Amino acid sequence: MATFHQKIKLLKGLVTGDIAHTGPFWVTVDVTRRCNLLCPGCQYHSPILDILSPGDHAQKDIPVNLLEKLCNELKIMGTNQIVLTGEGEPFLHPHLFDLISIAKKAGFNITLLTNGTFLDKNRIQSIIDSRLDILKVSLWASSPEEYERNYPEAPPGNFKKIVDGLKLLTSLKAEQKSMLPSVFLHQPITRHNFQNCAG
Repeated sequence: MATFHQKIKLLKGLVTGDIAHTGPFWVTVDVTRRCNLLCPGCQYHSPILDILSPGDHAQKDIPVNLLEKLCNELKIMGTNQIVLTGEGEPFLHPHLFDLISIAKKAGFNITLLTNGTFLDKNRIQSIIDSRLDILKVSLWASSPEEYERNYPEAPPGNFKKIVDGLKLLTSLKAEQKSMLPSVFLHQPITRHNFQNCAG
């Protein structure tokens, strides 16, 4: 969240139009191109869409030292939030928790976006231990049937696996009296789920 002082600096830059007087309030970092799903609506891995993303496709994961360098530069600019996401699933980055640790040590508020399919007990405990601030789970469904329609290439049982992971996260947080991470469900409205999204 931007401070009042940062907002004034942003406004000053917008009014004068000459230079930026503050850095970005938050930055999105694409941590991996790897993914375990082929979601039809994904611009990177959809079996239907044919869009080639920019950049070097041989580079699958952001190097740990690059994120460290980025954190140092962003701190100087006054940025206070980093969103870890990706063309793929962040939990497939082999050093994801190192990335979170580096960013947290640098003083950033960290949000992680995931498809939720890797929420097992060990990873959930690592999430809690890392003091991750926000976990956003992209779940385009309210039932197993909707999930299968929205993710036709996904393994059967994924919906239950995700819901069970979220329940386990909730119970482990309660057991350990941890307020973090805050959990948000991200549910884009599609033709397969719009009936259950109202209200």
